[in-house]
Amino acid sequence: MSFHSILGVNKLEYIEPDKLVMPRFFYDLNIDQIVQDIMEGHKLYDLRRFYYYMVDREDINYRLEVLRDFDNPNIEKSISEFSIGMRRARGYLTNIEDNENEVQKQKWNLDSAFSYINSLISLQEDLDREIINSKGLQLFREWLAEYIKSEEFIRLKEETEQLIAQFEGMQFNIQLKRDRVIINTGYLEDDYCKQLQDTFREGSEDKHLYQKNPFGTPILSALEGSIFQILSKPYAQTFLNLKEYDETHHNFIHPLICEFELECQFYISFCRYRSNMKEMNFHFCYPALSEEGTFRINKGYDLALAKKNALHKKEMIFNDCYFDRGERFFVITGPNQGGKTTFARAIGQMIYFSSIGLMVPAEKAEVPVFDGIYTHFAVEENINTGAGKLKEELLRLKEMMDNATRNSFVIINEVFTSATSYDAYIMGRKVLDFFMDRDCLGVYVTHIYELTKEDDRVVSLVAALLSEDSNIRTFKIERRPADGKSYANTIVEKHHLTYQELKERIQG
Repeated sequence: MSFHSILGVNKLEYIEPDKLVMPRFFYDLNIDQIVQDIMEGHKLYDLRRFYYYMVDREDINYRLEVLRDFDNPNIEKSISEFSIGMRRARGYLTNIEDNENEVQKQKWNLDSAFSYINSLISLQEDLDREIINSKGLQLFREWLAEYIKSEEFIRLKEETEQLIAQFEGMQFNIQLKRDRVIINTGYLEDDYCKQLQDTFREGSEDKHLYQKNPFGTPILSALEGSIFQILSKPYAQTFLNLKEYDETHHNFIHPLICEFELECQFYISFCRYRSNMKEMNFHFCYPALSEEGTFRINKGYDLALAKKNALHKKEMIFNDCYFDRGERFFVITGPNQGGKTTFARAIGQMIYFSSIGLMVPAEKAEVPVFDGIYTHFAVEENINTGAGKLKEELLRLKEMMDNATRNSFVIINEVFTSATSYDAYIMGRKVLDFFMDRDCLGVYVTHIYELTKEDDRVVSLVAALLSEDSNIRTFKIERRPADGKSYANTIVEKHHLTYQELKERIQG
């Protein structure tokens, strides 16, 4: 098996940046906020196509293996340093653009090759020292070893090092005398700059240290241009060699190396995000991919809310859930602001992260492999569409029904609130039956507690209060029959008919 990608068994399909569309469920589940946080420190790379698309079981396992290797700080550090070297190499090539001086353009090309070569050699040496368990990194290490031994790479390395040595052998000094600048070849005996450079070179542990381009700005200054002219005579052969090198070694960066560097940012970005969350005491786990359809979450939580709570020093509540054999849908009832929607979002986030081959925000998780996530969260009526809220909801539900498969996960949150209770019950029952008959798993958040009855495929979950006589929310989601009290309390609160409010009105 040859190496194609660090993200899957086969090379991922390339998608034009302007055709990348964020999945609709990102907004409902606040995953848009989470992914933005993950990619925040990696804006030099376009990682959207890696985060926007779910993958199959084989690629999920492939990625989880690689991610476990990235748990080794030495591996993550080595690949991060390799990426820095690659960015430097591309930066030198970028300096060639809009540069009119041919010699300087040729020198930037040489510097780029030097950074590229040393980045790959260092990476190979680092990876050879580590124990690698994932198929992805093993295949890449084998491919890299072969590439570095290839005739093409050896020739590039040898000619680059020879030419670098020639440039390092150049000697010149600059003297400032009133209104004159004197440039001569050779070093002065009391050349302080050379002494300083040699001191730092000797004290450096970097075996690949190289004083980069002596003409280090993208565009030459007048002084640098004069140095060029003077050095081109005594070192004519070096500049001729540079020209021949430039003609020979164009486009030396292997496309598979570029793709590897880009794809590795998927893991590095997540590992750094995970580390930041762990510093705030939030746990993650590697999901177990169920073959039997088992679904069980222990101490799961909403990542987006967790970060907000941590910033405001608020406690985060963790919840458990599971499906027994034959159960298909969680129907969650309970008081407003009791944690129902947060719980639904948390489940969706865990399924999403497991479906792209990353760790999930839970202490333990065993989930099936899903081919899609479909969500419908209640929104305000859009007066621009010319349709009522109920019609908009039904159109959205139809789209979900047309696309969902037996391997899809469905999350429906507070729909049909503009309808009467009876109509909301009838429509809710039909929606549940449709998705359960299609064998989907899902979550349905509602105030219509009757939807939890009459079907063994439905699991009743209730947002708990501190006690029966209390309206204090615990934000814990309990697996128990719904009693409808919370719905009655919600109606009373909505219309300001609580005991205390009635008492105040009568006394007033």
